[in-house]
Amino acid sequence: MLHKLGKQHLVFFAAISLVLTACGEDEASGRGKTFSVDFSGLETVAAKNTRVDKEIHFDGVIEAVNQAVVSAQTSGRIVELPFDVGDFVAKGDVIARFTDTEQKAAFAAAGAGLEEAKARFAEADQQLQRVKDVYERGMVAKANFDQAVASQQAARARVESAQAALDDAKERLSHTVVIAPYSGIVEKRLSDVGATVAPGTPLLEGLSLNHLRVQVDIPQQHIGPLRKHKKARVILASGESIDATTLRIPPSAHVSTHSFRVLVTLPEGELSEPVFPGTLVKVAFVSGEQERLLIPTNAIAKRGEVSAVYVVDKEKELIEFRYIRVGNGIDDQATSVNSGLTEGEIIITDPVTAAAAYKNQTYNN
Repeated sequence: MLHKLGKQHLVFFAAISLVLTACGEDEASGRGKTFSVDFSGLETVAAKNTRVDKEIHFDGVIEAVNQAVVSAQTSGRIVELPFDVGDFVAKGDVIARFTDTEQKAAFAAAGAGLEEAKARFAEADQQLQRVKDVYERGMVAKANFDQAVASQQAARARVESAQAALDDAKERLSHTVVIAPYSGIVEKRLSDVGATVAPGTPLLEGLSLNHLRVQVDIPQQHIGPLRKHKKARVILASGESIDATTLRIPPSAHVSTHSFRVLVTLPEGELSEPVFPGTLVKVAFVSGEQERLLIPTNAIAKRGEVSAVYVVDKEKELIEFRYIRVGNGIDDQATSVNSGLTEGEIIITDPVTAAAAYKNQTYNN
């Protein structure tokens, strides 16, 4: 039958035969190829089961510890109101200034009254000394001496009263300049320049970002372990964890919700990430202990929403890219693994270096 095939058909079958032969040789040679990796320069660590705090998470709301409405403490007309909403105010800055004509006049009058009282006291004191001298020599009646003593004491009382009046006038004059009690941010401006104010008139509302805490409502079934351990950390939007300085747990639950409003205090001063009152955060409360498989947080490679690690298999001399399911971060350095990894397996701590070594895995003939 082959003698009936044309020349073109013979060429076609020859080409197929060559292809099949080449494939067979490649498969035969491939069976002897193995991976080899240069592990020098790769920092590794073994996944390890560790006893860690068992945590329970709740949502909380940031609030400022220092938040107040600054009001006028004297009467007058506003002549200066330099700060507006969103402005930063340092402690000791002038946040409002009033007209002070009336207060200055009262201060001057009080000062004059004090000087007069001091002069009257000096006169009465000298008179007492004169009467005392003659009384001791028996040249004046005791009634005259007693009268001189009473006059001197009354003059001293008038000096003290005048001094109190001067202090009060000075205080009222100082209230014409309103000083920021602490550093913070202006939240609301409640008056304007030119407005007439009286004692108690609200001027500005502000809060301090240096003293913050988180307000968390805890269901009654969880309050027991939290009250026992009194330890928590605040998890910010970036994932950063901040240990709480104190936990304030009320002695009783809310009558309607049957929950406990716990106040979690953050460290004072500026945080690495801006945190503002009214925003939501996660709070992890310690409720006991548990054993978790931990790996370094920086060893985890992110691929979108998926997490993975580079696992070293020294027996097979290769690096494996393995997907894992992570749990909660224990702190900034360690993260727990729920699945995909077992205790004792070796992982590379630097995903960038590991990725380069993984791609450079070569065949040995």
